[in-house]
Amino acid sequence: MNISMALEDTVLRNARVVAGEGGIGTEITWVHIVDHPDIAAWVERGHLLLSTGYNWPGDDASQRALIRSLAARGLAGVVLAVPKFLAHFPDASIEEANQVGLPLLEIDWEVPFRTITEEIHASIIRDQSELIQRSDEIHRALTHAALTANTLSDLAVSLGGLLNRSVNFVDPDGLTLGTSEARSAAVDVGERERNYMRLLHNRIILRRIQDSVSPILIDPQPEVDVPRRLGCPIRIRGEIAAIVFVDEGDEALGELDIRATEHASIIGALHLAHMHALHLQEERLGYALVGTLLEGKFEETPSALERARLSGWDPAGSYRVCLVLLDEPLPLSREGFLRRERWVDRLRKYLEGVEQSTLVLVSLNQITFFLASHLEPEPLWRVLGSRGAALAVSREHTGVAGMAKGGEDVQSLLPLLKPGKVHHFHEVMFPRALMGDAGARALFVESRLGPLLADKKGEALMETVEALCAEGFQLANTARRLSVHISTLRYRVERIESMLGTTLESQECRFEIQVAVALYKIMTER
Repeated sequence: MNISMALEDTVLRNARVVAGEGGIGTEITWVHIVDHPDIAAWVERGHLLLSTGYNWPGDDASQRALIRSLAARGLAGVVLAVPKFLAHFPDASIEEANQVGLPLLEIDWEVPFRTITEEIHASIIRDQSELIQRSDEIHRALTHAALTANTLSDLAVSLGGLLNRSVNFVDPDGLTLGTSEARSAAVDVGERERNYMRLLHNRIILRRIQDSVSPILIDPQPEVDVPRRLGCPIRIRGEIAAIVFVDEGDEALGELDIRATEHASIIGALHLAHMHALHLQEERLGYALVGTLLEGKFEETPSALERARLSGWDPAGSYRVCLVLLDEPLPLSREGFLRRERWVDRLRKYLEGVEQSTLVLVSLNQITFFLASHLEPEPLWRVLGSRGAALAVSREHTGVAGMAKGGEDVQSLLPLLKPGKVHHFHEVMFPRALMGDAGARALFVESRLGPLLADKKGEALMETVEALCAEGFQLANTARRLSVHISTLRYRVERIESMLGTTLESQECRFEIQVAVALYKIMTER
């Protein structure tokens, strides 16, 4: 209960607020009667002081000092019975109370202090009882949600519905793990929370949250469009795994929200610990699958293919192999190992967020994973990337042999990686080949002409490609050069485009194929 509510629901409705009206929202924790010369020594934060004014200071300086002292103690307010000893609060007291925001109330002498005390204490006890009951209901509802929830978003939705507030679970790096907010084109929750966490870090607020053992109130941050909110750390074995945020919204945050947020942090910790245990089991199977695919040792038996599908890998799907090189010296220190594990955890959460299976392999300071070809690596890197790490991206590949090729692609890029950058195989190999790098030259030729060179019946197609390059891709001239009908040439061009997965209409593609053919001739004539 606060003074504003007491003015409506108790005998204080007969009182008059004469100063400090801006502070009437202060919570009342107890009602205390003091008529003693040293008043401030007998009151505590949240107390509502009842006074007859018998020992109220007489001079202005002493009155102002007393008001400042009471405000500093966190007093909820002062109720003066008039006009027995004082007809009204003195002007100096009123002026000082207005400056410090301490509510001063006057009530008729005939109203017994006992009545004020009984009514307000009864109201406080009733509110506390309702708070405990409501808190217990939320506790049971959240516990039930924890048993049925599949994700932290399920928990966030449950808590958000119980409190009628927005709830977000965010990891220490700003990745949104779960939200109660519906997806909207107008609000990118993930981007907003990443910006919010960066802002909290820059203002040292994040450290305060991480050091706290209970929810803390965080002031509004209009720069990132985030209102006042509660933040409570989620710890697993002493480490910060995430933070649960509860937004204020239209109604002020109160004790019930604090209790619910604290319980949600415990439920969230249990959920994350369970997910971590499942991930450890998945990692053992997933690491083995990804490792055998990258090494070209996967046996395409029906049972092995079925296990691979169950692990989330589609033998007919198209993937890019991606390799993250971490800025961690070898051998890894304990801190480096923990940083690598956090990186992998964030990667898993990102892939789950874009609805892709987490096919990951971890070795030393390298993290290799498969990314479905319809997903671009740049958005992933914007969320997970750092200045020290680098990302290598292979060409698109399909099937068992394709995954091994993708592994070769990213391994070939390792010596060329630059911190903080994304390196695509096709973007790096071409300039390196032009600069005379023998390894890059061979890889570039294979990347552009590999399917034709590997096909036992590809001699005629290679001859056609060479003729097209020589004739500037003019079909009529090329057909005369090859002594074939132009319809036959068009058929061969379609076949070439299909095998190379490209179109010869592109000037960029034509140029790269011309260079690849010239390099191939140099390599085979030695």
